[in-house]
Amino acid sequence: MKHRQLSDIAVHEAPFLMRQVQEYSRAGLSGYSLVNNTPLTMSATVKMLPFIENGFRLHTSTPSFLGRDPDAIRLMREMGYDFDADKERCEGADILLDCCAELRGVKSAKAVAELTRTGVNVYKAEGVDKPVLSVDDSRLKALETFYGTSDGFIRAYKEFVSPQVKGKKFLLFGFGKVGKGILRGLLAEGARCTIVDTDETALSSPFGAGAKRVLSSEITAIGPLLRDHEVLVTATGRDSFLSGTPWAGEILASGIKLMNMGAADEFGPLFGEKDVVNGKKPINFQLKRPTLLKFLDPVFYAHNSVVALFHDGKLKPGLQPLPKEMDDALVREWHSFWKVDMSIFLSICPE
Repeated sequence: MKHRQLSDIAVHEAPFLMRQVQEYSRAGLSGYSLVNNTPLTMSATVKMLPFIENGFRLHTSTPSFLGRDPDAIRLMREMGYDFDADKERCEGADILLDCCAELRGVKSAKAVAELTRTGVNVYKAEGVDKPVLSVDDSRLKALETFYGTSDGFIRAYKEFVSPQVKGKKFLLFGFGKVGKGILRGLLAEGARCTIVDTDETALSSPFGAGAKRVLSSEITAIGPLLRDHEVLVTATGRDSFLSGTPWAGEILASGIKLMNMGAADEFGPLFGEKDVVNGKKPINFQLKRPTLLKFLDPVFYAHNSVVALFHDGKLKPGLQPLPKEMDDALVREWHSFWKVDMSIFLSICPE
């Protein structure tokens, strides 16, 4: 391969992206121009290997709210690719590999792949007539968050907050994919947890029986919850969620340690950057490797797959999930490759 540094990483940690390097060598695909707008970490540079190796016209950016790695930016520039932090030079691209819907204003785009629930909600609210592939609507994304986000959160907490997790009391807002992953990691470490969610159905999940559950609409006073916990973590998928609640002032005054694990600022304007660990950015983005590549690999493959799906006429106008047959096959293949115990995951996220 032409780019040895990236391929050496991919061989050991990214079997799906290595396969995609070969798949994207077929005639016709490299004629598309792309913008990749995912958090620019070293893992994200490996994500772009199928395009780099096959000569695609590639433009790179990164979500404004999430982290970026100076080493990754330098590497992309050394390889001759533009890094456009402010998204000033994205117009003209055919296909957008988006995160948090920050490329939604690019008028030239013929197809989009969106990585996050935050971004999907934006595209859904605005309405779209071009194909927008939601990678977040997949078992693959649930797999990444259940294992990868769980691992990243615990690694970051131990490195930047406290090496001791056992016995700590966490108040977790949000019990979707990310919330379940965080809860998995915390319970495995012996933490005591309470989950708050707006959705009674989500709270009825059998997973995480060791955690207390609270329906947000039934909170008459949040003071007792705050006094009984040491750390508050948001994972709701909603921008400015806590600023929109009647409890924002009380949360700020309580002194509870605050952390965001959403792709957007879930605390909102009533909370300053100094009030929240890592300036309101996800705590794991303080790490050099926020999520290990082995967990990101199949999700990156799926995000990149929008190019082939669009080229082959397999996408329809509007917002749509990852094709189920692709989703299920990639989950099975990941399991087969890494030999991870997936019994709990499969019980809450079956085919």
